[in-house]
Amino acid sequence: MKSTVLLAMLGTFLTVSGCIKPEAENMEADILVMTLPDSVLISPPSITNTSVTAFVNFSKLNIKAVAPQFSITEGASIQPASGTPQDFSKPVIYTVTSQDGHWTKQYRVSLLQNLAPDNFMFENWTVNPDGNYYVPYEVVEAEHQNIWASGNSGFSLIAPEKQPEAYPTQRSTDAEQGQYAAYLETKSTGALGALVGMPIAPGNLFLGSFDGAKALTAPLEATIFGVPFNKKPQRLTGFYKYVSGGPVTDKTGKPVTPERQDVCDIYAVLFRATADKPFLNGANVLTDPSVVAIAQLASGTPTSGVGYQAFNLTFNYKSEVNQDDLAEFAYKIAIVFSSSKNGAVFEGAVGSKLYIDDVKIVTQ
Repeated sequence: MKSTVLLAMLGTFLTVSGCIKPEAENMEADILVMTLPDSVLISPPSITNTSVTAFVNFSKLNIKAVAPQFSITEGASIQPASGTPQDFSKPVIYTVTSQDGHWTKQYRVSLLQNLAPDNFMFENWTVNPDGNYYVPYEVVEAEHQNIWASGNSGFSLIAPEKQPEAYPTQRSTDAEQGQYAAYLETKSTGALGALVGMPIAPGNLFLGSFDGAKALTAPLEATIFGVPFNKKPQRLTGFYKYVSGGPVTDKTGKPVTPERQDVCDIYAVLFRATADKPFLNGANVLTDPSVVAIAQLASGTPTSGVGYQAFNLTFNYKSEVNQDDLAEFAYKIAIVFSSSKNGAVFEGAVGSKLYIDDVKIVTQ
């Protein structure tokens, strides 16, 4: 009798256990944290959906053999392996593969030295890993600095294009000096963009990074503004040319009331970074209490003629700068260019065009 009961119980157990399916493997493939010794970090790493950027003290490490540690999605794998020395004299591409092996994501990981440039000629451009759009970079003491970002990766989610010339932020041979200038054009995002209340994408370029993961859910937070700076800025100078696309439409695609013509925006912000707020974003870059000084173009109306026009913007200070903290890179600077001033809230005119070249931060 006992044996019969035991056999029945065993049969029931095997039947039930056979119905229990193993837990599905994780499909995510994300870098969550990058860790470097505190002694070499100038500011916390900035992690977006496609990139990781950290400013470091080059005098305290061998940039050709840096071994960052990565925390990634549970069960995922990363190549090159976490903790293995890599040559970071140029950005290193890391590939994260999901636990189920079906999904991969590439991250461009950059370690930038604390010598923040103050002169931007826009001569150096590359393309993103997929080859879709242009990305400008700076060269400081023979090292690449990927400190400029744009909303191009967000545009690719709504209106995927394969040609760099189709994206809002590009390079142009119509330059004030040298071979290239930055060229920003407000683009239509097509039917999908209109469906999600994002009918336009302004051409924009800024010092910082762009978090593509927030492009559709929290677009103002997707723009991450600021790079470390250790000088007191007095003026922002450069050359620009602007052609308005015409009457402004809102996020529903309808003309705004009262009717107005699209204008561009050019500004720079110096702010005091903290551990709790190491960067600013599109929602607070001009209003946050950490902002120390702002230099902004008074009127972004079209320029006259066909050539470039000079701009010379004074930094207006709201509070004093602590020189000791400044020397230790406690402050950050953001420079922002946009072909539609209110493009961040999807107001603008398709076809607005802004050319930028030969930009300088004049310091004390």
